[in-house]
Amino acid sequence: MPIERIRGLAKPGNQLSMDLKTIGAAFREGGWRETVDAMFEATGLVVSVMDATVSSVIHSAARCSYCELALPMSDPEQSPCFDEPPHVAEQGITRTTCRAGLPCFIAPVELEGATECAVVVGGFVSSTRERKLLFEKLLARGLAENQVRVAVREIPILPHHQVEALVRVLRSNAVAVLSNIPAADEGPTTGREVDVVAAAGSAFIERREVGQDLFDTVLARAVALIGADSGLLMLTRKGTEFLETVAPRVPALGGGRRHIIRFGEGLEGRAAISDHAVIATGGSQDLEPLAALFGSAIATSVAVPLRYENRTTGVLVLNLENADQKLGTENLDRLERYAAIAAHTLDNAFVHGAAQRAMFELRRLGDVAKALSATSDVGDVARKTAMALDDCFGFRVGGVVVTGWGLDHAVVAAIGEVSHADIDVITGEATGRDVTKHPFESLRILTHIGSVTPDESHSGNWSMLSSELLSHGSVIGYLFVSSPEPGAFDAADHRLLEGLAEHISAALERAATLHRVREDLTKTITALSVTVDVTAHATIGHSGRVTDYAMTLGQQIGLDVEHVELLRFAGLLHDIGKTGVSEEILLKPSRLTDDEIAQVRKHVEIGAGIVEQIEFLNALKPVIMHHHECWDGSGYPAGLAGEDIPLLSRILAIADSFDAMTSDSPHHRRLTYSQARVEMRAAAGTQFDPHLVGAFLEAMDRRALAGGMGLMTQPQSDEPQLPS
Repeated sequence: MPIERIRGLAKPGNQLSMDLKTIGAAFREGGWRETVDAMFEATGLVVSVMDATVSSVIHSAARCSYCELALPMSDPEQSPCFDEPPHVAEQGITRTTCRAGLPCFIAPVELEGATECAVVVGGFVSSTRERKLLFEKLLARGLAENQVRVAVREIPILPHHQVEALVRVLRSNAVAVLSNIPAADEGPTTGREVDVVAAAGSAFIERREVGQDLFDTVLARAVALIGADSGLLMLTRKGTEFLETVAPRVPALGGGRRHIIRFGEGLEGRAAISDHAVIATGGSQDLEPLAALFGSAIATSVAVPLRYENRTTGVLVLNLENADQKLGTENLDRLERYAAIAAHTLDNAFVHGAAQRAMFELRRLGDVAKALSATSDVGDVARKTAMALDDCFGFRVGGVVVTGWGLDHAVVAAIGEVSHADIDVITGEATGRDVTKHPFESLRILTHIGSVTPDESHSGNWSMLSSELLSHGSVIGYLFVSSPEPGAFDAADHRLLEGLAEHISAALERAATLHRVREDLTKTITALSVTVDVTAHATIGHSGRVTDYAMTLGQQIGLDVEHVELLRFAGLLHDIGKTGVSEEILLKPSRLTDDEIAQVRKHVEIGAGIVEQIEFLNALKPVIMHHHECWDGSGYPAGLAGEDIPLLSRILAIADSFDAMTSDSPHHRRLTYSQARVEMRAAAGTQFDPHLVGAFLEAMDRRALAGGMGLMTQPQSDEPQLPS
């Protein structure tokens, strides 16, 4: 008669009331330290393990930089985080604040119903406002401003929900660490059993990567543990009540058939809904499908649930072909212990995979935020966004569309070969418009690792992720990635895209604001430069033309937007120091005396002193101070030579002299462009940087050919320009 019996699942050890020294030693060794160190490197988060009352530190791999300043502790075992132990919920994650007033998450770590310790995660802020408050708080303690600024700048800004997700991962890892501590009060027999199980599980218990190799190892060790002839490892499909075989590999089983069982059906399914191992022997009907699957007769089969935190992770099925071979109580105990550790290991591997992905997301978001923080131009933000997408996703077409502030600008990156029709359909779907009827005012396609064909046919249904870019609740653009592969993106990809969208929206808003401020500032300084021209009795428009020439040369040699903008203001204000020179000297029609020349030359120092007093113009001080230096060292005021002269000053010197040559003045008639060109060439290497002279004349030649030698002719750009 067939026999089916059910055994209670033994728990893996009696690890209750562990001493803190033992717990601390366990966390200082093995994978825990590697995990928290990697998390600190990737995110800046500081992870500590504290006792169950959250009053003393058991293990901490790093400390918050601001704590080193504001909260120095002489006793490393004393809690540096809280003045008094906070109230911590028995279950779940508690959100509180540390002594510095910053967010902190606490997760109690339980084993067999007892809270053994707590994982504490801090070292971050959730907004720039929190960072500013911390800065002010540390200054109020009398700390040096530079020291505080450096410490606070290093604190990462991370959203609470992402940190909480990582805390859950860390708590799971902490349970794994505690589970591997042998109980001090185990008897000889129990100790031997633990040794056997530890030997069987040692090959995979520290593994954190989910993959076929891990599945095969879990099964092989279980088979060897009880001397089984064959076996299955089945895992629960996420979000379902189905078990699917993951080891051994298909087609090793049943000619390549997939083995899938619903919870509650068959030997495997009944084990999945139970806390017990289920055994079938003799002529049990449960053995027939297994015998057909393995292609051999089975005398006994045992199915052990892999359960962790009241969830069925999977089921181990082990088969004995010899009817005389008995499992025995000792083997079943070992198998159940092993199953508990295997369940924990698999869950830990899946969780670690999620943690790795979360750290990848945070690292990428941090990289993007850092890259965009130094970007003050809308076009640069769009271009860097397209490059960031390439680093974060596997896609064929991706990009950003900016529609805010009167713009309609798209930057699209193509990876591999795509058609114009593909780009039209994808950008249209991402933005909700028919781009064939309503094309973008500006479309830039980046094809450094791809190509776009003129084919006008779209290549089928593409996977698509798209996110709106928002500013104060209004849509200012769209971020998107797409792939011809079905199901190319998952929930993690969507979460990452949403995170990128937040950073990019903020960067675009910041760039637009800076543009407005820059335009208003330019108008003010332009008006001031006109006054300077009149006061200094220069040719009307001189400062504006110098600005135009200087910016043209800056763009010609590839300066970034920030330095070209500095040239704009330096050009407009380069002669502001002449307002401090006597009008009699400036108006004198005859040759100046040596003393009068010395007075005129002081205008560079006067001008540098004026801009130095205005914080946002400080960077112009050396540019204005040295724009009359000469390449051969014969200039003033410092007699600098060669590359010791600031680059922007060398550019400004060429622009200033070129306009002086080509403009009428009381002392000379203006030169033609050809004559001025000869003069510039002659002065290259003595008065001017010869490399810059060549670049300047190349730009001017191109402008002359285009008929653009008129005053204040602005160079064309393919970047979007915000309306004034």
